[in-house]
Amino acid sequence: MNIPFLSFAPQHDPIREEVLAAIAGVYDKQWYVLGDQVKAFEAAYAAFNEVNHCVGVANGLDALHLALLALNVGPGDEVLVPSNTYIATWLAISFVGATPVAVEPNTATYNIDPRRMEAAITPKTKGIMSVHLYGQACEMTAIMEVAQRYGLWVVEDNAQAQGAAWQGQMTGSFGHVNGTSFYPGKNLGALGDAGAVTTNDEILGAKFARCAITALSKSTTTRL
Repeated sequence: MNIPFLSFAPQHDPIREEVLAAIAGVYDKQWYVLGDQVKAFEAAYAAFNEVNHCVGVANGLDALHLALLALNVGPGDEVLVPSNTYIATWLAISFVGATPVAVEPNTATYNIDPRRMEAAITPKTKGIMSVHLYGQACEMTAIMEVAQRYGLWVVEDNAQAQGAAWQGQMTGSFGHVNGTSFYPGKNLGALGDAGAVTTNDEILGAKFARCAITALSKSTTTRL
């Protein structure tokens, strides 16, 4: 018996014709950057996450990087981040010149442990980046309480938990700004690399969109 190491066929085959029709629609319209299809996706993904705003980006790292730019994080700032996460979470912080400060996980879930956060907070701490791993939501109630008590913002890395919830509220809707990835191997994968940011804050949503457009005009690596 030949068992493939990896196969997307079981999830792709049932929707093959629908996906091909969607690709043809984009191709025939000849609008490959931004456009109506991106607006439709952003509206649908915002509704799925029960938030007011969504901005599509090239990948999950871009989402987290641009979120930090929108929150004015930079050199001299510290960000609490899980010690157990994919490197993109740390890279987003280092990309803006800030310092990632590792917080150990809850060994029952391997998500960041909010009970260990306060010991890592210093006068330089500007925010918390929580990462939902393996479809398991972080303890967002406790995390948001710590953030409020110390005046910190929160960014959720929701790349592995789209559709998950914490105490009835969707992941990707707690933080001030939330980033996600649609890399093909993720829980919700695209046909290639992709990402998005979500927020309920109208001002941050508009600011993030401006940051994304600025990055698009200056870089060949960020694409909406």
